[in-house]
Amino acid sequence: MSSIRERLTPETHNFQLPLLVTATAIIFSIAAPSDGAYRMTGILLTAAAVLVTLHAADAVASRRHAVAAILLVGTVLASVGTFTESAHWVRGAGELLIAIPIIWACIRTVIWIAERDVITAQAVLGGVLVYLLIGLLFGQVYGAVADLAPGNLFCDQGDGTQSDRVYFSFSTITTTGFGDFVPCSSATHAIAISEAIFGQVYLVTIIALLVGNMGRRRSRPGDDEG
Repeated sequence: MSSIRERLTPETHNFQLPLLVTATAIIFSIAAPSDGAYRMTGILLTAAAVLVTLHAADAVASRRHAVAAILLVGTVLASVGTFTESAHWVRGAGELLIAIPIIWACIRTVIWIAERDVITAQAVLGGVLVYLLIGLLFGQVYGAVADLAPGNLFCDQGDGTQSDRVYFSFSTITTTGFGDFVPCSSATHAIAISEAIFGQVYLVTIIALLVGNMGRRRSRPGDDEG
């Protein structure tokens, strides 16, 4: 029984599975219909991406359990708000709660990368994974703004669907800017510009540094002593 459990448990320090789950969550969230069941499937895929990322980044079990509890509460609130259309504030609260574990997964992955003596391919994959998770994070933030803030999220499409918001998030973080969705308020302008700046700076600094230094041993204070 223990050997079966070991084979089914993802490896730590291996970001291939988290990348696969995260990419699946992104594609599903954008391509699937916005009906309640499909939306909840997207949320569950996002939760799974967070949990396998924390495992790969070697987060301690107690913190993974705390994150799982937050994800559970957020998913329940988002479910209630999704299937009870009048309770938008409940769904917004759930979306904000789900955003918290995504932030922690990104921070934990960055810490894991910073602790490496040698920049490996897994460190580069971890850096790419953080970029994708940030895109999902902003998708949750846009959803919370749509549900909690007055006015429309987009100028011509109202609040859009969650699929629209995730699509807009990745159009923004990659600075593609198709122009089919335009943020309508000062708050959403600020969030979108922040995401676009982050996306560009992250790619040309963090990812470029990781790729450029792959295979090199990092110097640490005291390495040259003695």
